[in-house]
Formats: sequence, C-alpha cells, structure tokens
Amino acid sequence: MSIDPKQLHAAEPLFISKARRLSRRRGLSRSDFEDIGQDLRTHLIQQAAKFDPTITTWEQFVSYISDKRGISFLRYVFAEKRSPLREECSLNDPVLDGDGRVVERHQTTPEASRTWQRLYELKRDVADVRATLPTELHRQIMDALARGATINSIAVEFGISRRAAERHIGDIRQVFEDASLRDYL
Repeated sequence: MSIDPKQLHAAEPLFISKARRLSRRRGLSRSDFEDIGQDLRTHLIQQAAKFDPTITTWEQFVSYISDKRGISFLRYVFAEKRSPLREECSLNDPVLDGDGRVVERHQTTPEASRTWQRLYELKRDVADVRATLPTELHRQIMDALARGATINSIAVEFGISRRAAERHIGDIRQVFEDASLRDYL
C-alpha cells in the first residue's frame, strides 16, 4: 500500500510532537529534531504496507509505528559505544601510564602495542623480578606457584612447614608489588 499524501500530512503533528520529545532527551539537542522527524517519516513510509484498516485506524497505526521507532532510535543512540552521555576525551590527552610517565592516552590503550609484544615484555619483567628474589628457594617456590601448586603442596615438596611456605610466598608477593607487578600475582 502506498501512502496518500493527505494521510502523511495528517500524521505530521504526531511526528513533530514525537521528534520534539525525543530531541529534548539528555544527550540529544534541538539540532537533532529535524533528523528524528525525518527518520520517523521514512520509517512510516517503509511500514505502510503493513497497515490494515480492518484491524486499526490510520492514527493508531501511525502512533504505534512512531512509538516503536522512537524506542529503537533511543536504543541505538544510547548504546554504550555511541552514547552521547559517555565521558568525552581526546586520545591525545596527557595521562600517566603504568610506570608513572606522562604519555598520550592512545599510548595506554591495548591496541598501542601488539599482543605478542606485551606478552614478551611481561615475560621479561617476570624474569627480571624472579632474578631479584633473595634465595634459590624463593625462585623454586615461584616456579611451583606458576605451575599451580598450593601452599600445602609447596610445604611437602620443599620439606618446610606450611607457615614457612606462607612466609616465603609473602616475600615473593612483596617483591612483585615493589616491582609494580601486583596484577600478575
């Protein structure tokens, strides 16, 4: 079914009202009013073939179609990635990186370095920290922890008490925290 221009003209006050209400939502502006109204009109024209005068009136059909389109429009506009309510920032803003240096924001994003490069750097950092552990026993306990060993299994494996194992693990944790690698404990 094609829309009679008189029918479209009769629906105009509804479009204006709906577009005005939607454009007043927080995160949208009056400049969005025309775009919203045009979107509502276009959607009605696309859905006109579904109108059945034996089921409902033209006014009710237009109201239903515009309400549903308004809901879809808001869902689309306020989706997390596109929401105008999100905090705005520039990727060139200066921020502190994990080492306390001032860098541009884009350098702190995961995409700033390749995954293999980050894994290599992490492996190197952990190896450097491992080398600074006070004793060979500490290094062996760290290796056992990396394998998934528990405090009890470490105590049995190295022939030390559970309390001594806890103390050595605490020492290892402190070395990692001092090296700013707490996240990798």
